[in-house]
Amino acid sequence: MTIVHELPGLKSTCTRTVFSVSLCTVTASHSSVSKPNQARKLGRASVGLSVSGIITGIVVVIVVAILFDVECSHYRYQGYCYTYKTYVGSGGPCDSGVKSSDGYCFSTQCGHHVYNGNCYKYKTYVGSLGSCNRYGAVKSSSGYCYSDSCNDYVIGDSCYKYKQSAGDHASCGSSTAVESGDYCYHMSCPADTYAYGSFCYNYRKYIGGSSSCNVGVKSYDGYCYFDSCKYLVRGSCYRYKKYVGSRTCFGVKYGSYCYYDYCPDEEYDGNCYTHKRSVASWGYCSGVKVENYCYSSPYSAGY
Repeated sequence: MTIVHELPGLKSTCTRTVFSVSLCTVTASHSSVSKPNQARKLGRASVGLSVSGIITGIVVVIVVAILFDVECSHYRYQGYCYTYKTYVGSGGPCDSGVKSSDGYCFSTQCGHHVYNGNCYKYKTYVGSLGSCNRYGAVKSSSGYCYSDSCNDYVIGDSCYKYKQSAGDHASCGSSTAVESGDYCYHMSCPADTYAYGSFCYNYRKYIGGSSSCNVGVKSYDGYCYFDSCKYLVRGSCYRYKKYVGSRTCFGVKYGSYCYYDYCPDEEYDGNCYTHKRSVASWGYCSGVKVENYCYSSPYSAGY
């Protein structure tokens, strides 16, 4: 927009730009200003008006920039201002916002959980003593973990690190655990269980590097991890139980019984027997007959 001002012997022309910057020029309005003294006066007036217009424009630009920053106090992406920034990954959805090339969703709404002005996809209760030791997780003073990603178990809108067979285990009733189907889910394994991989097991037994686990999962350092134990003696779990009375025991004796990890006598098809004797094809067998052998007096088996 161009504005023309007429002063005695002086014509000022100011052009206002899109950012309200005024650029002014001053020219003589008639021939009477051609005298040297008058020309010098007009020159000084022209410079003053020009400088005034430039200063005014700079002030306006600064004010506009400040106002723009105040309006966008959170996240700016591709020239727009957004309230929330949530990491969803390269394949994650961004239904209520705009997704960036590096896997972030910028939006003005939060469809998940808001904490400290940020939007998080998962909210998991761990209590005051629990840890949020996972990438991208933030812990609140009220005992919640907020995170954008979950590489473990997603139950509802919470992320859990460990899975445990529920059974009758009391830890499923913990305030930091959740039960779903036949399993409990935890951020950390309960104190009376053992963590291995992404599971919590009720029992752990050392068998060494050369032996294999009859049940459960074997670790690289020679332990078997499992959930059920029928014969728990002095803190250890055993598979077989045999009545020996006062006789010598080559396993672990407790009362009148002897407990073993492996069958000390005759084993067949995963079961342990006290006796194995040869019988004719037509002979009588009070136990399990296999070809010409009779396996009798089975051990009580645990696990």
